[in-house]
Amino acid sequence: MRVVIICCMVSSAALRLDAQDTAASTVDSTTSSTARSYRDPHRALVLGTLIPGAGHIYAGEYLKGFGTYEATVGTIGAGAMVYILGNCGFDFTGTCKPGPEWPYKLLGIAGVGAGIWTWISSARDAPRAAERANARHRRSSLTVTPIVDPFSGPVNASQIGVSLHW
Repeated sequence: MRVVIICCMVSSAALRLDAQDTAASTVDSTTSSTARSYRDPHRALVLGTLIPGAGHIYAGEYLKGFGTYEATVGTIGAGAMVYILGNCGFDFTGTCKPGPEWPYKLLGIAGVGAGIWTWISSARDAPRAAERANARHRRSSLTVTPIVDPFSGPVNASQIGVSLHW
């Protein structure tokens, strides 16, 4: 026990306490140099990769996100169903139609591939959707200030206009 206490005392004396050093911080916490974006493109990419359409929903494009989810899940599900059921799946009488199985297998694989392609395309577009959401947010937060400044220039000219603060 004494050894542990001595090791703690030696390590605390040897290590610098940088957290208490106020001169070391160069960026003031009130004036941050990097502004946090409204929607993070990396988070949208991760969400869109995990769940189809979730990146678009996160970015505020609800209809596109929901449509992508439905298209992806529906296409993958229909392709898997066609692949598994084959020529027995479209006959409601209970008997299978005679014929080759390969066209149904090929159609099922193509359906699953189309669903996966939709998912990948949605995940690749999710960061751009977040950037579009950030641009919409910046445009909505613009402030317009009228300028009426008489006699500000040479020969008693006046300035009249609008100032946009971005």
